[in-house]
Amino acid sequence: MISSIATYQKKHVLKTEENCRFCHAKKFKYETKKLCCRKGQIRLANADTPPELMRLWISNDSDARHFRNNIRFFNGHFSFTTLYCHLDRDTTDMRTTGGIYTFQAHGQIYHNIHSFGNSRSDPKHLELYFYDDDPSLEHRYRHCREEMYEQDKHVIGIITDILRDNPYSQQFRSLGRAQNLEDYRLVLNLDQRLDQRTYNAPINSEVAAVWIEGNERRDTYDRNVILHGNNNEKEHIRSYYGCSDPLSYPLFFPRAELGWHRKIPKRDTEAEDIGADDISNDDDPGKIFIYYYSANGLWVTMKEYYCYKFHTRPSIFNPILHGGRLFQQFANKIRADLYQGLLDSIQAGEQNGDAIGKRRVLASSFIGGPRDKIRRYLDAMALVRKYGKPDVFVTMTCNPNWEEITRELQFGQTPQDRPDIVVRVFKAKLEEMKKQLFEKAILGKVKAYTYVVEFQKRGLAHAHFLLIMTGKYKYTCPEQYDRIISAELPNKHKYPELYKMVIKHMMHGPCGALNKFCPCTKNRPSCKNNYPRPFNETTIQGKDSYPLYRRRNDGRTETV
Repeated sequence: MISSIATYQKKHVLKTEENCRFCHAKKFKYETKKLCCRKGQIRLANADTPPELMRLWISNDSDARHFRNNIRFFNGHFSFTTLYCHLDRDTTDMRTTGGIYTFQAHGQIYHNIHSFGNSRSDPKHLELYFYDDDPSLEHRYRHCREEMYEQDKHVIGIITDILRDNPYSQQFRSLGRAQNLEDYRLVLNLDQRLDQRTYNAPINSEVAAVWIEGNERRDTYDRNVILHGNNNEKEHIRSYYGCSDPLSYPLFFPRAELGWHRKIPKRDTEAEDIGADDISNDDDPGKIFIYYYSANGLWVTMKEYYCYKFHTRPSIFNPILHGGRLFQQFANKIRADLYQGLLDSIQAGEQNGDAIGKRRVLASSFIGGPRDKIRRYLDAMALVRKYGKPDVFVTMTCNPNWEEITRELQFGQTPQDRPDIVVRVFKAKLEEMKKQLFEKAILGKVKAYTYVVEFQKRGLAHAHFLLIMTGKYKYTCPEQYDRIISAELPNKHKYPELYKMVIKHMMHGPCGALNKFCPCTKNRPSCKNNYPRPFNETTIQGKDSYPLYRRRNDGRTETV
């Protein structure tokens, strides 16, 4: 264990920040004013959640708890699309790992939609909606799990009634009455441009069209996906289609409200002189704004859209933030898509045939790209060449039980249900850490530094710092090491808060012969981290290695 005794002896809590004055979103320290709504440029109306669905999201009823505990099962059951990804099973099976649930996928996440041919004996996904007029709902109950059949059956009946007003559900039920499905074609509209500021609820004629082969209605929509009744083909529903979210996550978008697409306009909030066309701002009656659609291509990007959606606002119910494990899947999909390509910049390549197949080289300014990584690596090596080797290696880890995280959780939620809050609080804590290190110089004056933020396997963020100190504060002897680093239990009476933190967070084990199932010992004869470490009366400065820190055998023990 390693702990700093030169820093705070009491836990540090971030100061509270005022909510955004434009959209009233909850803010944390060091967050920019533009993060949630770009200072009022983005305003998306909040869709009304059906009362019965809201009860399932927030109440303590037994069926509501079953709904939330098995949310990915129910969303997958009612989703119009199939989810495909390479899921990391090690982080999803809590029975074997003993940790928290984390939805972690490798590579791209796909949402595919299948044609409705009758080649498959068991209907799935959108085909299930063809039979929802059957009051017995046996076609859905066949997918209930044996060990919880009655509970699944009860919740499935409730959700089926809720989604009867879904435009896709209405259209598919009407198609289910057809006699010869193999003669039909179903067209999904990919070019919906409803007003995202008012969330005009779509109707079934706006989301899908059905025709028999030979009918001239095939040009109903400019951009579409055609599903055939006489084959078993599948189409990929891309994340930048407005229909992607409502088709893939009907429990978040029960009325088929549009998700993000590339034609959501921003609005200008530049203050102007009072005139006949002025409209008073509801958030600040004393200030006047002019609102208008941007005519110069200023569209809401995918990042801006989901930043807006992932913020908590007082008195506004957002089902996405109550989604638990489904929220993790939803956010993971967005993050994967953002890393896989520049979705906000591919419109030309999507619509212009002459751009298809052309090679594009990402600029070094694109964060996460290969040229950006090389540039950052060379910058770090240049620091070492100019200022010398690093003196201090500091790691900061995220604690999901931080007070700033737990106080923002809703009823029944755990930190793993709100990855948005966890990473935002970590970011604020990270900025505070940088302030303490570089402005207040709690470890001495820093000449140069570099750091990286990574995500652990369980989804929690951590940061690694390399600090190069000025000559006066260089650490060159064991006595200097002992001033800032301790590998011993703190004095229980002199530093009670620090003692509790070390006991709770920084004790390793039991492992080795005492616990062969510990991750550090699994499939090994002993602990891979070389615990238990030997006692040392004094700190020994190793040669081209970490020091062997002072750990005296003073008889003090603690059972964890």
